Amino acid sequence: MARYIGAKESLIVSVITLLVLLLSRFMRFSAINYKQGLRGCDAWGCGEFGASRGNRKHKGLDFFIPKGNPVYAPFPCEVIRLGYPYADDLSYRLVEVQGIGGYSDYKAKIMYVTNLPAVGTVFHEKQQMCVADDLARKYDSRMTNHVHFELYANGELVNPEIFF
Repeated sequence: MARYIGAKESLIVSVITLLVLLLSRFMRFSAINYKQGLRGCDAWGCGEFGASRGNRKHKGLDFFIPKGNPVYAPFPCEVIRLGYPYADDLSYRLVEVQGIGGYSDYKAKIMYVTNLPAVGTVFHEKQQMCVADDLARKYDSRMTNHVHFELYANGELVNPEIFF
């Protein structure tokens, strides 16, 4: 019986993975930085999803965006929350958006931004939402300035890279 349950669970995981991969082939997001690239690695670490952060993993994807440059909506969305990425440093902000229309299964957290929109603001894909903040204030100039993007599909954290 235990073997059957293990096989059943394995099948469920495989089907979900296949559905996400198939969906990602059709669902595409617009780059929040108009394709200026990803952060890559610097003196403070690497910006890809799952990169090591000591005893944890990086939960998002870092887009290279110079301080003061616009950050664009990756998909049609509504701002559902404004927050802070660091509990001990309220100088940095985040915007949380919920997809609308065909993107309603997706929620994203976009961190290290300024000129925040109001909660309830609706954006079209590729519409400017906010502006990249200056990470050198917290770290130093050896960290590539970037905006952190976390993606959730139906409440589950997913690797956003397959959607861009």
